[in-house]
Amino acid sequence: MLLLCLADIHGDAAGLKAILPEVPPVDLVVVAGDITQLGGKAEALIVLEPFLESGTRIMAVAGNMDRGAAREFLVERQIDIHGRGIIKDGVGFMGLGGGTRSPFATPWELSDEEAATLLAAGHGDVAGAGCIVLVSHAPPRDTEIDCIRTGLHAGSAAVRSFLLSNRVDLCISGHIHEAGGRETDLGGCLCVNVGPFKAERYALIEIGESKPSVTWRNR
Repeated sequence: MLLLCLADIHGDAAGLKAILPEVPPVDLVVVAGDITQLGGKAEALIVLEPFLESGTRIMAVAGNMDRGAAREFLVERQIDIHGRGIIKDGVGFMGLGGGTRSPFATPWELSDEEAATLLAAGHGDVAGAGCIVLVSHAPPRDTEIDCIRTGLHAGSAAVRSFLLSNRVDLCISGHIHEAGGRETDLGGCLCVNVGPFKAERYALIEIGESKPSVTWRNR
């Protein structure tokens, strides 16, 4: 299964259209949050329209910069996996949207307690899958993929705890722009921060019989 993985698009619809001729046929588009830049339904539609029109399956979570109307749009289009899981071709996809609590009071932030409850619910939907993929806007805390410019770690403690306590094979995230384009191992889970698409970074991830493999792309 080949995944086109995107995060932190921040409304860059033109950039998405530009990469489509370069991307090979994929089985699934995975979007790990911040589809808009503080936008709502109209902006989310403009960004995702090329994929919606192509008929390619999309699974997505909203990020901390996506307002309520953008999140509702994902639900209406039946592509939202926040707090739930879906099994496709034997692979279970579960999601966690939003960001961690911060001093910036962005539109959608979750406490660790809220995140833990949502993760448990999503995992219950996919526990029987042969491969489990977590799509989380926030990366796991205290890893190579959540370190900001000052050297502090700004990821999710709830995601970290969850990955260390449950079987998950692949975690796809974004949110921390400075740590984009990196991968690390946490409790046997391959954790990938696909990087901010707004800064021209995305990834192709192939899920096969062995460990998932990542191909980094710059547009």
